[in-house]
Amino acid sequence: MSPDIFIEDFERTENSDYLHGVIGRSLIVATRFDAMCTALSKAIEIKTGAVYLLASDEDFDQFVTQVETKYRTLNSSINSFELPDQISDILHQARKARNEVAHSLTKGLEGCIDTKISNDSLIDEVSGLLAKIVDGDIISSVLISNFNDEPILNNVSLEGYKDKIINWVVEP
Repeated sequence: MSPDIFIEDFERTENSDYLHGVIGRSLIVATRFDAMCTALSKAIEIKTGAVYLLASDEDFDQFVTQVETKYRTLNSSINSFELPDQISDILHQARKARNEVAHSLTKGLEGCIDTKISNDSLIDEVSGLLAKIVDGDIISSVLISNFNDEPILNNVSLEGYKDKIINWVVEP
């Protein structure tokens, strides 16, 4: 068998399990950001659509079902918020970092990754990507809180939020 076609290295070490844990937790954070943006985009569409669909409960239920089943990309979700460029740019940087985590971070890291990448370089890369994702997560969380008329964390709590998430992902 050719190693280019099949994974043949199934060795697990304490270190490779730690690195795989870092990758998995980073994917959890990236997926949360994506899901939060999608949920807000759908909620906004339902709320704005409800104004125009006063016909019947059945029509409204059909509209909600349509919104819920409609596929939307993270990019289209972010664009639907219609935010100032500066805030939108932060969300799009978070989107790009999320895509990196979800689609590119683990390329070439099949099998035992101990000899394929250094811990420091992976941790640095993940930490940098997460910093951008968490910035987007904070914005999406604030937008959802505003949408729901719920209180927003104060600046002191928000400042520590990014460090808590990054530490949760990368600390052994």
